Amino acid sequence: MIVTLLQGLKGADNVINANFRKLVLGRAVGNAGDSIYMIAMNWFILQLTNSALWIGIMNVAIVLPGVLLFLFGDSIDRHSKRRLLVAVEFSQLVIVVMLIGLVALHIKLPGIYVGLVFVAALFGSLAYPIQDTLVPLLVEPDQLVQAQADMSIAYKGTDYVFNALSGFLISLCSVLGVLIMDAATFVVTVATFRRIKLAEPRQQHTREKSLYLNQILVGFKIISTDPLLRLLTFASVVMHFFFGGLNTYVVLFGRHFGGSIYYGILESMSAVGILLGMTVVYRQLKKLTVRQSYLIGNFGRALFMILTVVSYNQF
Repeated sequence: MIVTLLQGLKGADNVINANFRKLVLGRAVGNAGDSIYMIAMNWFILQLTNSALWIGIMNVAIVLPGVLLFLFGDSIDRHSKRRLLVAVEFSQLVIVVMLIGLVALHIKLPGIYVGLVFVAALFGSLAYPIQDTLVPLLVEPDQLVQAQADMSIAYKGTDYVFNALSGFLISLCSVLGVLIMDAATFVVTVATFRRIKLAEPRQQHTREKSLYLNQILVGFKIISTDPLLRLLTFASVVMHFFFGGLNTYVVLFGRHFGGSIYYGILESMSAVGILLGMTVVYRQLKKLTVRQSYLIGNFGRALFMILTVVSYNQF
């Protein structure tokens, strides 16, 4: 998958294409690193606390930074994208090294691990909008669609693959060994992004912070005044809240079935399901109206969640 992506976009400017290949490679390796420490720390917290509550808190620490990204848009616009990208990946490397030290020293304070993972996830979340703003600077306008598709594959593909592999890796070489491998991925990511050669346009610093805050509020105002958007937003929040709970119980299922290798198997099945949904199921549902495909998709998810609950004690 990554080898295909690294062939890059075909165009006249080889320097730009080479830089884009570095961006894709860095995104793929960096996202692998994100997946590894998230899975490893979930399993570690279960071993440390034997508590579903702490696993839930850990998952909140992992997903909450994504909700806060709208606060950083102005800062991303004002500064060098390449330097910011190197900085956020290096910051994740520092956090992972700190986690390695704490695990090696057998520190048993779950709150410290949750706090560090939150900070790492915040830097990891910032990497994606920064990378997306870099793409138009590295490729020609007529190549943007293919470029964004390549970036999406690098993101989603490695995410699913390494979510699945991490459980198997934990069973082979322990959480500490997996975190050491994770640190190596961030070293590669930082080195790759540093090699990107880019003459960024001079940034304008004329926008006031109050204006930026007003722009942020526009989206909330649109949602609050549109009944359909209010309903969809509320439904989405409720569904993601309950579906997010599955991340907690998948860890518990893995332990119930026999260990981290089963955690890896469950993550593998999730990866296979998502990939099939994005390809086979999507191609069928896109022939229907948006309302029909939305209802069918959510009904299918609800049906198989119910079957999962019913079959848990038997299988």
